[in-house]
Formats: sequence, structure tokens, C-alpha cells
Amino acid sequence: MRVLFKDLRHGEIKLLMENMDDLWHLSNIIEAGDLIRAVTFRAVTDQRDDKIRSKKMEKKPMRLGLRVEKVEFHEFSNRLRVHGVIEEGPQDIGLGSYHTFNIDTEGSNTLSVIKEKWRQHQLDRIDEAVRQRSQPVLLFVSLDDEKATIALLRQSGVQQIAEVESHRSGKMCQSDSDYNDYYNEILSIIKTYKTLDTPMIIVGPGFHKDYFASYGKSKEPGLFKSYITYSTGHAGMNGVYEAVKNKVVDQVVKDNRVSLETQWVERLLEEIKKQDGLAVYGYNEVKDALMRGAVSKLLISDRLTRVKEGEELLDLARSNHSEFIIINTQHDAGRKFDGIGGVGALLRYRF
Repeated sequence: MRVLFKDLRHGEIKLLMENMDDLWHLSNIIEAGDLIRAVTFRAVTDQRDDKIRSKKMEKKPMRLGLRVEKVEFHEFSNRLRVHGVIEEGPQDIGLGSYHTFNIDTEGSNTLSVIKEKWRQHQLDRIDEAVRQRSQPVLLFVSLDDEKATIALLRQSGVQQIAEVESHRSGKMCQSDSDYNDYYNEILSIIKTYKTLDTPMIIVGPGFHKDYFASYGKSKEPGLFKSYITYSTGHAGMNGVYEAVKNKVVDQVVKDNRVSLETQWVERLLEEIKKQDGLAVYGYNEVKDALMRGAVSKLLISDRLTRVKEGEELLDLARSNHSEFIIINTQHDAGRKFDGIGGVGALLRYRF
């Protein structure tokens, strides 16, 4: 993400979207009531004098101002949909009617967000997106003797991109070479998504992760210059989530948001399980702890930050000098966190 223009006095920030994670960040910044200005295509009626000709609708590019009513981000799509009422347009075209901006990372990738009041966590998120512009996507290969799962770890979550069946079992195979077709199919997928600079983590139970790594190094040494292997109890997406939970990602890339959020959620859940753990969860319990100044770290879901109650908790955290982290509910740990209400806190002391 790039900031092209900023005028907080008038509530306007102009942004350039560069990747899918930028769209995810933007979905957590735009909210109902904001004014969004962007170039879009809209149908314009062409009514000819010739009555024989039928009315034609032609879509033309134009810059519109949209008062936001709804924002839709579909996980791992390449588009963010912003729906609302047209408030500004050339020659007052379509004023008062509904329209949808389709924001992507190519053609429709620049927009201005105008808010009555920017909240600090929204400004912080923009700063975070700008800092992470150059951070690489991480590639996971999670496999055993039966199946391999290939996934990408982004700031917005873990995206499964392919599964490969070995069509073999240990009893059928006499040697490692019996898996060559299986490994070659995995390699063909990796080539599509991995550059020389893309970090890779190969995980799974047993020795197949090591066999595959050795095979890959012999066949595609350039792609296997930078990788690590890690033993997990499971293959598939469970193996990927296990590796993320166990901080393996930190060995390869720094400041990955999914890894950081997962670690904080796991820490909260561990404290909750303890008889005298330094943690509380639930809106009323967390609010009470914040008002007492007992909160060291507030965890709050992205869903809750979009409503009045969530903003109240964030304001209390700031006024009591408590740190906070917003948890994305689209990845595994975030879904777990959402299951306990989407709000929790680690405490400085019991009360």
C-alpha cells in the first residue's frame, strides 16, 4: 500500500492498492458512513433522436463519490467491493442511486477515503500496510506419504492453493523413487507460485518432508536455496496451522501478522485454562478489567472494532495505557478467538 495524499484536517487519505493484503487492510479501514472517491465504470443511457434505434446502455469511466453502506472482502479474492449511494458525480450523474466500487490491485487500485474522524487504529493499520509492502509471501508444503497440501501465508491469512495425491502407500512402495511422480507434481505447483526469493517451509510427520526436500534440491536447486523443514504431527492444513502456532514462521520472515496474532491468541487461551490465569474474556469482563487499569494486552476481533462497543474498548485501552492487537477472524486462530466472543485480555494482576 502507498499513501499518495494525506490531509487529516479535512479527513482525506488517498491510497494505492498494490497487493491482496492491501485490500484486506482496506476492508478493515473503510466503514459505513465514509465517503469514497474513485474512478469507476457506470452505465450511461444513450437516447438517440432516431426512434427506430433502441435505447443503449454504455459503461463509461467516471469519478464518483460514494457514501458507504457496505464493504465486502472475500477471503483470498483479488477484489474488494464497496457498496453505497452516489453522492458526487460528473453533471450530477446518478446522484442518490446505488453503485458498487470494485477495488482491485490493477486497474481500479487508487481511491480516496474521507472520514469525519480517523481513529488511531485505522491510521496505525495504514502505517503497517505501508511497512509490509516489501515483505514476501511465504510458501508452505505440508505432506506425508499420501497427500501434499501447498499453501501461501499472507498477512491476511493462510491460503490453500492445491492438494496433490500420491496414489501410493508405504506398503506399495519399495523405494523412495516410487514417489518421484508425486514429488514432480508438487514441484510443478511450487514453480507456479515460488520465486527465487520466496521463503518456503516444508512440514509434515515422518521423513517424507526430508525426502521431498532432497529431491527438490536435486531437480530445482534454484528454488530450494532458501527453505526449512519442520516436523509436525499432521500433514495438510492442520500441519500448516501447527507450524504457525509453534512460531516456525519467525525463523523465516519477521513480523508476519498471522503468526503474531496466533501467538497472542494461544497465550490468551493458555491463561484462560489456568485456575488463576491472568486473563479474562467476554465484553463485560474485559470492560471491567480495562476500567480498573488491570489490562496489559487487549485482544479484540476485527468484527468488534467496527461497532460502537469495540471502539469503546479501544478507547479505554488507550486511556489506561494498555496495548491492544486486532485479531483477524479469517485464519484458524482468529476463528478460535471469535468462538469465545472475539474479545479477551491478558492482565497485569488479578482483581
